[in-house]
Amino acid sequence: MKASNSSQSFFLQAKKSLGQNFLKDTSVIDKICSFIHDLCIKHKINNIHEIGPGSGALTRQLLHCGVPILAIEKDKRAIEGLQETLAVEFPDKLTLLEYDILKYTPDVSLSGELPFCVGNIPYYITSDILFWFTNHKSYYSHGVFLVQKEVADRLVAKPGTKEYSRLSVKIQLNFDVKKLFLVPASSFIPVPKVDSTFIHLVPKRAFFLVAEEEKKFETFCAMLFSARRKMLRRVLQAQRNQWDDLSECAFWSKLKDFSIQEDTRPDAISPENILGLYHTLQSVKVSSS
Repeated sequence: MKASNSSQSFFLQAKKSLGQNFLKDTSVIDKICSFIHDLCIKHKINNIHEIGPGSGALTRQLLHCGVPILAIEKDKRAIEGLQETLAVEFPDKLTLLEYDILKYTPDVSLSGELPFCVGNIPYYITSDILFWFTNHKSYYSHGVFLVQKEVADRLVAKPGTKEYSRLSVKIQLNFDVKKLFLVPASSFIPVPKVDSTFIHLVPKRAFFLVAEEEKKFETFCAMLFSARRKMLRRVLQAQRNQWDDLSECAFWSKLKDFSIQEDTRPDAISPENILGLYHTLQSVKVSSS
């Protein structure tokens, strides 16, 4: 095993094909660990799941906080390096799992407090991992991730802004989301072309009890945002036959509680009101069938 630099637990050459950019700035690592440690104490969390530990820079500092870690890593080289270093140094605190996080299902037999999820997410699969975390949010108490700055801006975007998207809607309905602090590109090795942001996600209660229904809602959101600047009257024209037994006036009257009018544009509607629009359409469809 090659010697590490000042932050890596062992030397690991970043693989471009895996989108690897390892965090090297010790001050940023300390800041992240301090935030996680304080939350673990406050909420009595005794287990951390780390996505993609890589060369173990963040992993080492988290282990020093005393909370056991399950590190899930796709790169076999990283697993071998961690087995020879941190697994030896912290034999009772670190568990390694060589696995693709997108195919991983958290253990449903978890007892006690739900674990904390943390990860420095590769840019090219950021949305995929965020969707994975959303699908498994019931197994986690918190999620903290390093993501591309532009993605973080979209996650917290307000209606009417250019950053507001269906990703904003999905995440904001499922989580309380906060941007905590900016992490400059120079904090990573190799240096990426963009800055990152450290974000905090706290799961909200599920708004759909059936996964199939949530998929239908996501398809509906995709339809809305494909015509984000058109008036809603035109956007919903294709679904007009769903409320044949209801007059135009009565239908739009139903949407007043959601601050929605015929000339409202999809990208001006809040996540909660988009959900209200969807439920209204579904109720009209059921009553007309």
